[in-house]
Amino acid sequence: MARTQRITRINALLSRPQGATLAQMMEELEVSRATVNRDLQTMRDEMNAPIVWDRYRGIYRIEPNGNAGPACMVPGLWLTPAQAYAVLTLNNMVEKIAPNVLGPFLMPMRGLLKNLLCDADFPLHGLDRKIEIDMPDMPAIGDLDFENLVEALVQEQPARFVIRTRSGLEHTLSGTPLKLRITATGWSILVRHRSAPEPVTVDVADIRKVMAATEVDE
Repeated sequence: MARTQRITRINALLSRPQGATLAQMMEELEVSRATVNRDLQTMRDEMNAPIVWDRYRGIYRIEPNGNAGPACMVPGLWLTPAQAYAVLTLNNMVEKIAPNVLGPFLMPMRGLLKNLLCDADFPLHGLDRKIEIDMPDMPAIGDLDFENLVEALVQEQPARFVIRTRSGLEHTLSGTPLKLRITATGWSILVRHRSAPEPVTVDVADIRKVMAATEVDE
């Protein structure tokens, strides 16, 4: 069994209310005591997993409210330097499309990947300056509104959009966002509106506010 598979399995065992004994982990993974101990140490030191030893019950377990570090990483996310470089390149490409809105969401991942590459002595060679994206500027939409838009899109939940028409008037559209389109001509969102037979295309530049369907506009 590969190391990533072992750590994923250990995480599942220790996340149970009854936890797991060292013997149970050795039997489940079919490895030695030393291997299990090394994996547990890796989870604590490198993945910040809040693993505790329950001396009274003789088990190891994940402490739900514990914290062995700044964050507990997802088991199984192991990247080679080349893979991290590729993900960072994609990260930079997306960030260049919408730095003010998407940038804050990508910042934690960017820092993590850069540290990984630095530790592996894998130089970046001015990556930021070597990517050019010929795309339209991100429409002027607030961070919170864009976050609400993406959440409704991913969760397939209805939302309310306050839209300003070309004449300067505002109206509200309620519906479920189906697809976000980014093309050379601009940004648009496809919304399924219950009173319309076909989905409605809304220019993101015309959106002034995005709220959950149950949220009250102030």
